[in-house]
Amino acid sequence: MFLVVALLIVGAAVFFLSGNPLGHLVKMAIEEFGPKMTQAEVSVGAIAISATDGEGSISNLKLGNPKGFKSNHALKADKIALALEPSSLTKDVVVIRKIALDSPHIIYEKNSNGVTNFDAIQRNIEQYLGTSGGKNKDSSEKSGDTKKMIIESFSVRNAKVSYSGLMDVDINLPDIELRDIGKKTGGVDAANLAKAIISELNARTMQAAAKSVTNSVGAATDSAKKAIKGFIGK
Repeated sequence: MFLVVALLIVGAAVFFLSGNPLGHLVKMAIEEFGPKMTQAEVSVGAIAISATDGEGSISNLKLGNPKGFKSNHALKADKIALALEPSSLTKDVVVIRKIALDSPHIIYEKNSNGVTNFDAIQRNIEQYLGTSGGKNKDSSEKSGDTKKMIIESFSVRNAKVSYSGLMDVDINLPDIELRDIGKKTGGVDAANLAKAIISELNARTMQAAAKSVTNSVGAATDSAKKAIKGFIGK
């Protein structure tokens, strides 16, 4: 799920390589390319990034759902802190020192075909990037995928997740942090970045959700717990 956020921010960072002012262009990049990648509404509030030290933040990120889903959003984050390495922006490998989500709210939903909203979003991103076979020429040209990225720290803290249609309760997810994505290989392109984050973050998030169901939802009935576990495939 957090693959979406990472790719939107990374894509915006790469978009900046054209030398345009940061904050306004990052907002434009997220809101223009985000919906094309995810086939869902993507919006952000204020964006502030220093061209001097690369420190910045994004407020009020909202990721909607593709067609076929009813919940209001897939993910909302009031604040995302980020830090880029300014000296790397003109090089072949862009270094992102930090992407940190604080208190995001996530809604999982299954459609009538048994597909979750995040599975659908993930597939849309893979199709846009051409990772499902073949290369998407349009996405290659627009996302600058000849550039590679390293993310030194990607963290999610104080996250809450809801399971649409199952329970009217938010489950607290344990904090998640991934380090040095792409560092061992000297950087990864957008497609391989997607694969790396999908394989690590989705697994960790599902494990954390399953554990939270078992340990934190004491008020739920056994049938409700089984329903949620079945919902996340655990």
